[in-house]
Amino acid sequence: MNFKKLLLVFFLMAQVVLGQTNSDSILKQLSKQHQFAKMDSLNNREKGKDYYFYKGLYANVCNKPKLSNQYLDSLKNNELINSYEFAKLKDDNYIKLFSYNSAYMASKVLTMKFQQKFTKEELLDEINTQKIWKTLRSTRPQSIDKFSKITLATIRDKAGLITTEVKAKDTLAHFVFDTGAGISCITESIAKKMGLKILPDDDISVESFTGQKNKVRIGVAPEITLGELKIHNAVFLVYPDKAFTFADGAYVINGIIGFPIVKELGTITIEKDKLTFSKELDSGANEKNLFVDELRAIVMLEYKGKTLPFNFDSGAKVSLFNKAFYEKFKTALDQAGTLETMKSSSAGAEVVSTEVLVLKEQQISLGNKTIQLQKMEIDPKDYGVYGEVNFGNIGQDILGQFEKVVISFDGNYLKLEN
Repeated sequence: MNFKKLLLVFFLMAQVVLGQTNSDSILKQLSKQHQFAKMDSLNNREKGKDYYFYKGLYANVCNKPKLSNQYLDSLKNNELINSYEFAKLKDDNYIKLFSYNSAYMASKVLTMKFQQKFTKEELLDEINTQKIWKTLRSTRPQSIDKFSKITLATIRDKAGLITTEVKAKDTLAHFVFDTGAGISCITESIAKKMGLKILPDDDISVESFTGQKNKVRIGVAPEITLGELKIHNAVFLVYPDKAFTFADGAYVINGIIGFPIVKELGTITIEKDKLTFSKELDSGANEKNLFVDELRAIVMLEYKGKTLPFNFDSGAKVSLFNKAFYEKFKTALDQAGTLETMKSSSAGAEVVSTEVLVLKEQQISLGNKTIQLQKMEIDPKDYGVYGEVNFGNIGQDILGQFEKVVISFDGNYLKLEN
């Protein structure tokens, strides 16, 4: 064979291989940074050897776990099927599908086969979560009766949080509607009145947003209703009443409708005194800026020209930007900010005092919508319970500025309308 032609063929092959390796590396980086839209766009262009894995990952964060598993199951002779990332994604799909036994078995694979991938704290957290799925192994999956459109009346509680009436076993109580709660929560006394089945104690503890751990039981509601909406086999973390009682009894939370229910409600519209859930077909014209990372919603917001992922938490009164945010914009924040002490609490937590950096009159953006923040609070020392990837927690001080908040877990978008 001609030597020059051989060199040319080798050179071209090397370019292809190096190009694939580079794109695979970028895809991995984008996925870790929660830049899911950019990841999917690149993956669709390149169609590399890991194409179906990243299609599976994108389907997962778009709240389509069944489709995600179909993509993952189509991977053949790919080393990724033996990887931690593959096992983690499978585990998360089972959780989102309410396949508790499969989630338990997948979690065991993670903690036994991939133990070295966890920090000591992460491993303990995974083992604790594993106890939840173990406790639920024989529980039937959560299901919601088919609906097209349902509207519920809402009331703002003393903390300014959205509450709506929940009914079970002839008991009515107002629960907080909270996109930031990884699992729904309820007090022991309300759980008893509503006829929840309390499962055997397996020494399960849950960390709140403020970092405090609370010992809980697992309860399953055979049926609860939100207006005309019927939900079967909803799982709740059952807290002692005192954990949901604040200010010496002046403020009490009965329960929280959390993410496993919220993510199944299609397109949610929050207005002044009502919630609307819709399963009607979406036009698909909205930019994808809302994703589902494990059991939490992630929204993409822009600050100073950088589009970044934030935890989306309708149950938080005040937004809090974290250490990752501080490190990203450190110079500008140090110049403009002043240190103040902030007191905060969340469901199940004692009041915690935190020293925060405060900036006045800041702007963040959601697509072409500019959001004014009279006061931006940044914790420069703590990444929070969501780690280094997300840049903070978005709460009611932002959402409450708008007459209508549209959250679509079918269309993967958040819209803010005046």
